[in-house]
Amino acid sequence: MADTAFRVAGCEVRAWNDEAWRQVRVRDGVPDNFLADPSRMGTFKAGGGKGGDLMAFTVDGKFIIKELNKGDHEALLRITSSYVERVFTGKSLLCTFYLHYTDPTTDKTYMVMRNLLAHKGPYVGLYDLKGCADDKTLEVNGRKVKAVNKRIWHLHMWGGECCWTEDRVTYYQGKVAARRLAITVTDEQREAIVERLKLDTAWLAANSLMDYSLLLGMCRVSRAELQSDPLLLWARSAPPGELRQPLLHLENGNDVMLVYVGIIDFLQTWTSGKRVAQCLKVMERNKATIPPTPYGQRFLEHFSRNIRGGAKAVEALPEEADEAQPELYVRAVSEAVSYYSCHSFEELRELSNGIDSPPAVNGVGKSPSSGRHKAARGGTFCFGGGRCFGGLWRAAA
Repeated sequence: MADTAFRVAGCEVRAWNDEAWRQVRVRDGVPDNFLADPSRMGTFKAGGGKGGDLMAFTVDGKFIIKELNKGDHEALLRITSSYVERVFTGKSLLCTFYLHYTDPTTDKTYMVMRNLLAHKGPYVGLYDLKGCADDKTLEVNGRKVKAVNKRIWHLHMWGGECCWTEDRVTYYQGKVAARRLAITVTDEQREAIVERLKLDTAWLAANSLMDYSLLLGMCRVSRAELQSDPLLLWARSAPPGELRQPLLHLENGNDVMLVYVGIIDFLQTWTSGKRVAQCLKVMERNKATIPPTPYGQRFLEHFSRNIRGGAKAVEALPEEADEAQPELYVRAVSEAVSYYSCHSFEELRELSNGIDSPPAVNGVGKSPSSGRHKAARGGTFCFGGGRCFGGLWRAAA
């Protein structure tokens, strides 16, 4: 647990267990001074989680700096060695951490991780999925879904759906749709994802960790981009058995779908406080607050069922074309935040007027009649104005 000196944004900080984290940085070609320059750091903003912890992006969008509460800090100290071993197997979907540090001027602790979403977007769909009632739709066709939670102190929301705002209707329908989302990849990709999910959920349960999510991002590009984008060329040249992201598959027409998938927010330890919360939520169905072993089993079963093969693979490149992973995109901090956060940092009021979805396939997702729609629990999920989510997914059986 030895702490060492490290520079972040021009200031000296205490880096925890940095011998272990340096191994990950060396593996991925990340220099020790990757955050030393103050001009590289974006502005910290509320991350949208229940704890209100802050997060920031580097200006190029490559890295996320996230504040840790006391429990998360202690969990990361406890699992560091085991986590590094897990990600070095090459068969893990856990998001990659590079640094764990405390700022002595504020006594606040942070961790630094790689931004999984390496393309600027817009994203056809972006989801925070737990395989339970806490699933969320974050973005559709580049437009954010504003989080409007039904808290116990929001008394006006307990009078029925007729009392909900348009934003609440949109958010709720996105949650219902996210729970029923079927994720399509190639057969080979599905096999690799499920294999990694089995290993990761077993590791998470063994370390008493729960309440984590699967971050899923889907982005559409043209065939021309497939031939010219360095990151896509690198992904296509993966040797057998290696799962390089983004995952690629062909769609009808000339488009290619990119799929990003990774496990995030996995520092929640099963504590006495969680046991109390489980009791208080006894009336909730399919809740997130359950012990690590059943949480992992449900997580694995849900995604083993809802991640489906059958997509047409993109032609692979010969392995001799393989090179080092290229530099990620360069984009403004505001754009980086727009395409990762689990909560809107900017309100996009046009969402309440409807979200355009891609053309329906095989008749799924036809637009119903116009007008405001109630937050139905089945069938097609519409966001007002006669436009619907239906073309984005196929409901899981």
